[in-house]
Amino acid sequence: MNNELIQNFSNLVENPKEFDVKFKVGESPNIKEFKVHYIILSARSDYFKTALSSPWARKEDGFIIFDKPNISPPVFEILIKYQGKFLKALEFYKEVFENIPYGIEDKKNASNWNFSNCRFGSEEINELSKVLCKKTMLTSLNLSYFKLESSNVNFITSYFKRSRVKDEVKVIVDALCKNSTLTSLNLSSSIFGSEEVKLLADVLCKNSTLKDLNLKGGKALADALCKNSTLTFLNLNNNCFHVEGVKALADALYKNSILTSLNLQDNYLESEEGKELADALCTISTLKDLDLSHNHLGSEGRKALADTLYKNSKLTSLDLSKNNLGSEGGKALANALCKNSALKDLDFSHNNLGLEGGKALADALYKNSTLTYLNIGNNKLVSEGVKALANALCKNFTLISLSTKLGSEGGKALVDALCNNYILKYLNLHNNNLGSEGGKELANALCKNSTLKDLNLSLADALSKNFTLTSLNLRCNYLGSEGGKALANALYKNSTLTSLNIGDNKLGSEGGKALANALCKNFLTDFFKS
Repeated sequence: MNNELIQNFSNLVENPKEFDVKFKVGESPNIKEFKVHYIILSARSDYFKTALSSPWARKEDGFIIFDKPNISPPVFEILIKYQGKFLKALEFYKEVFENIPYGIEDKKNASNWNFSNCRFGSEEINELSKVLCKKTMLTSLNLSYFKLESSNVNFITSYFKRSRVKDEVKVIVDALCKNSTLTSLNLSSSIFGSEEVKLLADVLCKNSTLKDLNLKGGKALADALCKNSTLTFLNLNNNCFHVEGVKALADALYKNSILTSLNLQDNYLESEEGKELADALCTISTLKDLDLSHNHLGSEGRKALADTLYKNSKLTSLDLSKNNLGSEGGKALANALCKNSALKDLDFSHNNLGLEGGKALADALYKNSTLTYLNIGNNKLVSEGVKALANALCKNFTLISLSTKLGSEGGKALVDALCNNYILKYLNLHNNNLGSEGGKELANALCKNSTLKDLNLSLADALSKNFTLTSLNLRCNYLGSEGGKALANALYKNSTLTSLNIGDNKLGSEGGKALANALCKNFLTDFFKS
């Protein structure tokens, strides 16, 4: 690009006159506003021409307002001056870094590019292709949900438009196949079809830099995993795997010796698929994090996973939320926890475990000595199940974070646990409707507990005596006017709380006034009353 043209355009960005477009770039508190000219941007960039006339832009007081929170101000400033000339922008960054001091954040902004939800024209496609084919400082690229101008719904039925879309997609795929610098690539919910994914999978077999990949791919990607020697994180959520795809993935897990994190969330995995994966997990020696949430593992899958937890000694984090495990599944997995010595984080929420499942988990907490995080919210444990868990907390010396749901009786049962447990630091009881009695009992317990640092429950009047709590979430607990007044009284005396959330509590005008007066004398830094 001609240097004089660059300078002239830079002057318009830095000293805009008669501008009609405002770009608000970055996230709070680091938002920067750019004032530019629509006619110049739309004439010289297909991307901006489309973006500024799309639903993303809005009009206020005669100006076009365009929000881009996913791009940092330094990156946007470079891109807007080069009007989509991505390679030029990277070359400019490289020259800057070679000649002046820079911070870690500056280099991160230059090497991590986020084009999620962007719409590219042929100009931007070609420029991006140039970047990917060359050895640059670009290491992370996010193209999730990005679209092509040629795929506009008004023209999608045209054969020629469909052909153009396919050609432009192939340009990107070919460039990705030649790339040797990216370590992280996000192509989730993108425009790539099965043919393009197969090409990318073939490349994955030989790629020696990519460590983090998010892509829909099924069997083709599973086959590639057998041969790839660098990928450590793989996100395959929402892929709707069929049995054959899961079998291929299980086979890949048997052979893969480097993958440490796998996300299979929302894949409609049922009994047969769950069993295939669980059998593979018994032998894999590197996987540490596994997300199987939002699936339907069924009885066979549950039994196989329980067997996996007996045998696998590497898995440290497991998410099984929303799998409808039921009472039998809860008991089988709880029994496995009694003997597992590796798992630290477990999410069992939304599984209808019921009373028997709750009791089995309580027994597991007595015996397990490694679990530190447990989420068992929304499991219909009923009072007896919660009481059993509360009793187990009195004797468990490793769990530091617990999230559950209980009623008034369950709240009372937690009192002894909080008085006697000296390990638990994070307790989430959001949206529990504890009632006044449960709240008072828990308040008294909090006055005696010396380790709890982050409490999320329906509670107001213990704050005046507690000197460790810094963050409190009381959202959706029906405190009412009287609860608001009690909380206000506590805030007068409390000197450690810095963050408070009391949204959706029907405080009324009296409770609101009391809290407003208390805030005048309390040094809260974050206060949410929505």
